[in-house]
Amino acid sequence: MILRKNLLIVCFLALFIATQPVVAKQSGTDDIFAMDLEDLLKMEVISTSKKPQSILKSAAAIHVINQDDIRRSGATTLPDVFRGVPGMQVAQIDANKWAVSIRGFNDRFSTKTLVMIDGRTIYTPLFSGVYWNMHDMMLDDIDRIEIVRGPGGSLWGANAVNGVINIITKKASDTQGTMVSFIGGSLERNVSARYGGKINDNTSFRVYAKGRHHENFEQQPLLKHLGTANDQWRNLTTGFRVDGDLGNNSDWMLQGGYNIGTAEELGSSTSLTPPMPLILRDTIDYQSGNLVFLWNKYVSDTNRWRVQAYYDYFKRNALNNTNIVHTIDLEIQNQLQLFEIHNVVWGLGYRSVVDELQNDFVVSFNPSHRHYKTFSAFIQDEIQLMDQLRFTIGTKLEHNDFTGFEYQPNARLLYEVNDKNSVWMAYSRAVRVPSRANDDIRINFLALSGNEPNSPPLLFSIFGDRRYHAEKVNAFEVGYRSLLTNHLSVDTALFYNIYDDLSSAERNGPVFETSPLPPHLLFLSTFDNNTKANTYGAEIMAKWQVTDFWQLTSSYTWFKLDARYVKNSTASPERLFELEHSDPRHQFSVRSNIQLPHNLEFNTNFYYTDSLKSHDVPVQARLDLRLAWNPSRKLQLAVVGQNVTNKTHHEFDTTDAIYSHIPRSIYGRIMYNF
Repeated sequence: MILRKNLLIVCFLALFIATQPVVAKQSGTDDIFAMDLEDLLKMEVISTSKKPQSILKSAAAIHVINQDDIRRSGATTLPDVFRGVPGMQVAQIDANKWAVSIRGFNDRFSTKTLVMIDGRTIYTPLFSGVYWNMHDMMLDDIDRIEIVRGPGGSLWGANAVNGVINIITKKASDTQGTMVSFIGGSLERNVSARYGGKINDNTSFRVYAKGRHHENFEQQPLLKHLGTANDQWRNLTTGFRVDGDLGNNSDWMLQGGYNIGTAEELGSSTSLTPPMPLILRDTIDYQSGNLVFLWNKYVSDTNRWRVQAYYDYFKRNALNNTNIVHTIDLEIQNQLQLFEIHNVVWGLGYRSVVDELQNDFVVSFNPSHRHYKTFSAFIQDEIQLMDQLRFTIGTKLEHNDFTGFEYQPNARLLYEVNDKNSVWMAYSRAVRVPSRANDDIRINFLALSGNEPNSPPLLFSIFGDRRYHAEKVNAFEVGYRSLLTNHLSVDTALFYNIYDDLSSAERNGPVFETSPLPPHLLFLSTFDNNTKANTYGAEIMAKWQVTDFWQLTSSYTWFKLDARYVKNSTASPERLFELEHSDPRHQFSVRSNIQLPHNLEFNTNFYYTDSLKSHDVPVQARLDLRLAWNPSRKLQLAVVGQNVTNKTHHEFDTTDAIYSHIPRSIYGRIMYNF
């Protein structure tokens, strides 16, 4: 009821914003037809070196999604924006849950992928994963998304094991004027509004609000007797951003956001009294807020300081389990040129996390309140060995309250053959620090009645362990980028990763437990580090400017994972099978963007995904279509069909949620700028 009122507030806010005076003309987006392929290769990114650097000169596998890509994809959520990126695994579990990873180990909580919005980490430290529905941001305000495939721990720290997703929003000066957008379709209704203006000649701002209601997906056939899939969700997001120029070559940014929502869930609950197990319909309430401050100082062309601080608040209530997390993060960074050939970036960081957790019978933490801190320092030196040869070496040092001291070095070599071709290779070591769950959790995930009359019930549980180590990877990569012709570019990468101390669940018991009542036999498993794995992969992306009005983008990913337990492990063999078959062996995508006469756009997005044996998911072929008309620079009308080739299908299964079938859907959008 509260969210419905909030959605009405957003509608009124949209009408209010629409009546405000225009301060400046809306800034145009970087349209793909306004940039040739050489310009795209020269696009500057920051995620590979924490300083501006062109894609062609980056010694890492990086992919950039710009605003034009987002718009033409027809996506309305962040995970759908990532579909088709080489090396990424994206699957939807139900209407409000996704599994998103880079280079394998895909799961609802992908623990080896670091996700940031404007430098603010958005994964929960409780499980080291992302609740994607809690980050229903304004996609129109995104400037670009930089996706680094491969370890980024030497710059970004622990948990950047397999890759980094860095979402960078537009400056306030680039979102001046008013924008309102309405989406309505078979599955969702979405209204958003934004107003940007100037406080003075040196300071710009924007305020925004977005409301969404998403309908239920289709129930899976085996559970049709339970009725609907019960996975609808509602969300309200509001926020602001202010950018200012202080003069004397310094600038600042302040932004904040607040998010509130509800998500329905159909899940199983554990009880020691009949019925066992129990399937429940639950409503999950959540809210979050954040405040980010950034200051830049350009001392000279070769000396730049950067200071960023943020506060993040997270609250989520599921069944009788409430989690509250407060995070404070501070980072100081300096870039300077030394002895002409050394370009050095170094920095210091501090993070404080305080959680307050309400336990129940199914999920509990011991202790229920904990304060944990991380201190870090990093340095990276890019050495110009020759005009065309660069060598980069660096490391990040961290001390955390879970595993103590950790180090994450990397070395990279890039040879720029000419202004259209470059070859690179890299070695990296990265770690995944334990989450709160690995250390302190108890999950009672299954209870069964005894085999004999009057025999005690059976309880199956998994426990965290304070002796849990950091998971480690040693990664080897090589890549090649080329502008083959003025109309064709390719980007390729090969990798081989060696993982040690991966998570395992070691089986113990049974033991007789008298509390909680009734007395029962406890079959317990404990988190440990008895899994090893190797991954291999190849990633290829090609862009072809067929004509001045037609562009094709294609990507292919081949991936393989081999896993094994160390000697004397008591963990389940089925877990190894799940690890090895949770990611598609082959992925292929084609995106076609056509600029038609009379200001029409026609976009086709095709995604092929190989089967997932561990989740009983067959080969998937998904087709999304978008047709848009721009009768003026201010107005855009669009119709989008998603999953048009399938009536329904399912993409992923997970142990902590019941999956749904994703139906074919259609929606229309009206967007007006003035």
